[in-house]
Amino acid sequence: MKIRFIGMILAFALDLSTCGNSQESMYSPEDRTAIEMAQFETGTVKDPAFSGKVSGCYYAGGSRIIVAADKLYLYDIQKGKNIASADISMEDLCVQTYADGYFIVGQGTGGSSDGSFVTSQSSGGINGYILNKDFAIRDTISFNGLLSDDLILQTTGAAISQDGKQVAFGGLQGLYLYDTSSQKVREVLNYSENGRADNMKIGTMDSLAFAGDSTLAYVGTATDASKGGDGFSVYGTVSIDSAKLTIAKKAGYQVASDEVQKGGDLLIMPQSFNRNNGTLLMFDTAANTEKTMSFSARGEGKDGVFCSDQGKYVATSVLGRSSVTINVYDTASGKVIHTETVKDSDSTYFLRIPQILLLDESGTCIVVLGRGIGEVDTLITTFDFKG
Repeated sequence: MKIRFIGMILAFALDLSTCGNSQESMYSPEDRTAIEMAQFETGTVKDPAFSGKVSGCYYAGGSRIIVAADKLYLYDIQKGKNIASADISMEDLCVQTYADGYFIVGQGTGGSSDGSFVTSQSSGGINGYILNKDFAIRDTISFNGLLSDDLILQTTGAAISQDGKQVAFGGLQGLYLYDTSSQKVREVLNYSENGRADNMKIGTMDSLAFAGDSTLAYVGTATDASKGGDGFSVYGTVSIDSAKLTIAKKAGYQVASDEVQKGGDLLIMPQSFNRNNGTLLMFDTAANTEKTMSFSARGEGKDGVFCSDQGKYVATSVLGRSSVTINVYDTASGKVIHTETVKDSDSTYFLRIPQILLLDESGTCIVVLGRGIGEVDTLITTFDFKG
């Protein structure tokens, strides 16, 4: 299946009718064909730029994004072309940038075709690839194959340091550190032995992010250390050198742990959709303080919350029967700076939450619709949220 493009379609060469404040984007099939032809005439997008159905787009620094299709493509939206590709195919991808390249974690589907990642324990498990800036694979990790008596359950549960020397990951029993040079693992924290603070006991660390060279920020679950009982959402930090642990919770706030994102120093913690009340909890990992933001409407955020790479902006999507409305917020002020509505004649696109990328430097929003719906081609539209 091919990808369909709407609007600026990964290129800056066209004059966008969708730019500006509070606009609507609606294109008929005829309009879409004309736009595609214009794109191919300018040479900004090769036909086809990607093979197979596009299953997601991920920020890769500057004007580059990573596009997941039959394999992974490194695409430059200013140059309008693929820079490189890697023969990697995984599901539930999480992509992180570090100083010298990219760290990609996903649910294994059998590995790359060259066999370098096919082990008896990699298929179906959580796997990781470390790539350099040229998109060449530097290291591969089968997380569940690293431990004999523990395993990682979520793709958000692994993070790479900015120097690329260490990868942290959380299992069911503890927190671990993988040295990319020696390829050895050491235990940083055992939940049952030293996973306690402020009368709370860590149960899981589901999402991780480096906050400096020797500190990890995490989001997970904990129980009352003295009473036990049901688990609740917590967040905090842990030193990878001393295992010093902090645990904090926000009363009445249930974090959707698989939707946690890091933008700059901010850890963005969207609420679980069934507990949503229109607020967003953020943790400043540099200042070690929490901050909340109120969205424009109660319940807004249940259809997805998305953070820019530098943490300057967050966006919410609000699904309708035949449209999706995207509100872009400034995280410093908490105010809406842009609202955009995207429509399509095929309502199938709005049956699932879209994927949204916010590019800080260019002020561009990329909206990916239908990536997880087999009945339709993936649809991508972009708009400018500055100005």
